[in-house]
Amino acid sequence: MIGLLCRRLLALALVLAAAVGGAQAQAPDAIWSGTSAGFDVQWTTGDIVVRRGTQPVFSARDWAQAGLAHFVDVNRDTRSARPPDCTLTRSLRIVALVGTMMSLEDGFETTCRREAHPGGMTRLLTVNLAKPGSLAQAGRDAIGRVDPDQPGRAVLLTDLFPASDVLAGLAGAPPLRDVLRRAGSTPTTLPALIEAVAYASGEGDACYSVPADLLAAFAFARLDGERIVMRLGLPGDGPCRMNLTTADMPFALPASLTPAVRKAAAGQEGFLADRAETIAAGRRTVIELQSGRGAGR
Repeated sequence: MIGLLCRRLLALALVLAAAVGGAQAQAPDAIWSGTSAGFDVQWTTGDIVVRRGTQPVFSARDWAQAGLAHFVDVNRDTRSARPPDCTLTRSLRIVALVGTMMSLEDGFETTCRREAHPGGMTRLLTVNLAKPGSLAQAGRDAIGRVDPDQPGRAVLLTDLFPASDVLAGLAGAPPLRDVLRRAGSTPTTLPALIEAVAYASGEGDACYSVPADLLAAFAFARLDGERIVMRLGLPGDGPCRMNLTTADMPFALPASLTPAVRKAAAGQEGFLADRAETIAAGRRTVIELQSGRGAGR
């Protein structure tokens, strides 16, 4: 009787140990934590959470869930009103943290039962943590596009630099310079440039597509003397849709950005892209969500 009781207790202990071990294995790993301009950032493999004091101001998981809700809403079956049976995987990495602005490498991929091939892309986006509201979702996908007339919390290059400097920077970026050369176009205004390059694709081994929200497709890269180098990000196209083609664009460092940029460059508050890969060490925030039949799993 005692032997049977001991065996049962041992079996129960093993089950509990396995459960605890599984919970520990699933716990997200910490990647980086710190403060910038009064915002507390906690970056793990399961989420990116930003607070100001005790008030949450950003969550990558909440953002992904909002994106999935938008995706379901615009892709719902019009006859049965059923949501699509899809799996959404969102993969994010903080590229830079400068003052109140957080630059993200944001990738998403959708796999749906009724689709022959997965969909998705990778982009760069900079978020103003101090700005209220949400990151607007637009279009049929879950990643959304930024409306330059109503960018929400997304930062535009023209928020930081004069339009003439942005025009020169974009026109000089090798991928866009190539698009303009092929089109035989020499735009003299920023709207004309965006109209000339939007939705263009690379040729040959250059696998990229120029997004219409080009002004929002950037991250803070590095400090170069009195110039700040911004990184343009162009998503992939077709079979290489998850690729990200980048080009660096130098700008004169505005006085309004100088303190935050210098603190980030020195690692005092935040960081720039030239340190981001060392910090992440190959790790990312990965969020997997499901809709339709898989939503309850």
